[in-house]
Amino acid sequence: MLMGTLRRVPITFWNKENATFPIFVASLAKTCSMKKILANSLAILAPFTLLAQNFPPEITSLNLSPDWANLSLAISYEVADNEGDPLEITLQFSDNGGKTYALSGQIPATGDVGFPVQPGARNITCDLSAIANIAAPISVRLVVDDKQSFDIQALVNEVDSNRLRSNLEYLEGIRHRTAGATQLAAARDSIKNLFLAAGLYYEEQNVPLGNYTGKNLIGSHPGVSSAEKVIINDAHYDTVNNAPGADDNGSGTVGVMEAARLLSRYPFKKSLRFIGFDLEESGLVGSIRYVSLGIPAGEQIEGVFNHEMIGYWSDEPNTQTLPQGFPFLFPAAAAAVAANEYRGDFITNVGNTASQPLALLFSNAAQQYVPDLKVITLDVPGTGSAAPDLRRSDHAPFWDAGKPALMLTDGANFRNECYHTPGDTLNEKLNMRFLSNVVKATIASMAEMAEIQHGDWATATFQSNVSVSSNAPLCDILAYQGPSQRDGFLMEIISCVNSEVVLELFDMKGSLILQQGAILPDTGIYPVLTPNLSPGTYVLKIRHSHGILTKKIILR
Repeated sequence: MLMGTLRRVPITFWNKENATFPIFVASLAKTCSMKKILANSLAILAPFTLLAQNFPPEITSLNLSPDWANLSLAISYEVADNEGDPLEITLQFSDNGGKTYALSGQIPATGDVGFPVQPGARNITCDLSAIANIAAPISVRLVVDDKQSFDIQALVNEVDSNRLRSNLEYLEGIRHRTAGATQLAAARDSIKNLFLAAGLYYEEQNVPLGNYTGKNLIGSHPGVSSAEKVIINDAHYDTVNNAPGADDNGSGTVGVMEAARLLSRYPFKKSLRFIGFDLEESGLVGSIRYVSLGIPAGEQIEGVFNHEMIGYWSDEPNTQTLPQGFPFLFPAAAAAVAANEYRGDFITNVGNTASQPLALLFSNAAQQYVPDLKVITLDVPGTGSAAPDLRRSDHAPFWDAGKPALMLTDGANFRNECYHTPGDTLNEKLNMRFLSNVVKATIASMAEMAEIQHGDWATATFQSNVSVSSNAPLCDILAYQGPSQRDGFLMEIISCVNSEVVLELFDMKGSLILQQGAILPDTGIYPVLTPNLSPGTYVLKIRHSHGILTKKIILR
């Protein structure tokens, strides 16, 4: 906080352990005399609960076969849906690597596209006449939606506090352009790799400051039907020159990373964007640069969720102080803090006049999906000039530009006594449950606002007709069982232009078994060790910078 007064094919997974019973059953458990009734109720309700749960459809393969001589593209894909729901299939095209899918309306498609389409192996034929003279590689995105309601609570429950802690342990360290350049670079790499592994469209924005050039790290997930409407989750990843920055702002950064990991698996009607801002500690330089030069023309920013220190929590009295003038500007909030004996056990949801609908969305989402999270919401007049302590982060440039934005904060120096000191470490005061709850509320808010779809998406790329690059496939790989079950399986690389990939292995229930980065040879054999796998069918997904390959492997 500023000092002051692989392209991815996401698979949808649902953990059956997250299935819940109706509320009245939980209330019965509170009464010992009702134990027998509870047991009988559970026995009766369990099968109905499992039957009632509707799993999203899953794209298990996507293959492209361009025929430039006849200006046609044959697309084959396979989609599974446990309930056999009729599906809506949307096909989109991009000539800028998936940043936008503006070509979609120019390419007629016939076959298994639109609504309704039944699950199974399906085919689409496209007329490429309109894009015959485009030199860039063409990216194809296939989106499937079974039009069922999305269980946001189940998604929220997937926030992983252990992953948050692990990422925070890695990020902790001085991340400053002169005093901590090595750790700053490592933080950048970590954020970049996660954005790429999540299949986000990744780009960097240079941020000059004197002789130094900072980097804003941007990962975008284009919307399917209203891509011009954008919801942002951001955090700054730099620190001051003497602090390891676990809370300021490692906590906010790992929160953005976790939100990106989970939300990127699903299609949305609107676009999502995840940003790591640089040079916040030098005067909001990164976010000012982004707001002034980084927002594409015609884009509508509908909301910004700025994570600014979200990990410091205490339930001890007198651990929360208030800025000067706070009781005058926000009497209800000041009274609530006083009534709670000034405990630092809440997240502050700071919105200005133009952001009040967004602030209400967040507080309502927290109440519905994360009831353990205490939220105090502030309505800052205008753009916050009357409360300068509430402008000390990357939401302020959005306020100044008239964009709705929230600062979600644990209070910085008004709670954390280690703020901007060498003591800002991952210690007992950084509470992973609190941090996780803030991330959960952010995810729920973004999912509602961006209109998450109950489906799946996949991308693949084919070479354009007039490209001067090689006609060799981006990756041509065979996958099969190794000499013994202990060896896992082998990938035979016939050719792979994109050697840096992310490998994901799933069983047929959709459970993730393996996820790892790999640098593949141009040709040759690459072993993938997967010990203790049971015989059966598995799906291997190979994500690289220009697309996705999906291979089925049968282990006997």
